[in-house]
Amino acid sequence: MDVSCFGAHGHVPLRVALLLAAVAGSARIMRLRTIARKHRRADHRAVKAEAKDSSKARR
Repeated sequence: MDVSCFGAHGHVPLRVALLLAAVAGSARIMRLRTIARKHRRADHRAVKAEAKDSSKARR
């Protein structure tokens, strides 16, 4: 299979090309999950802090 990517050209067996695509896709998904988890935690902390501040204001 002929492959052309970012100006590089080469010949790679189809199995290898599919394996590389699967690995790259999996790595991308894992990175997106990590980022989403970080944002969820930050949002959760912000909500807790807001609730804590509003309870202090009521006193």
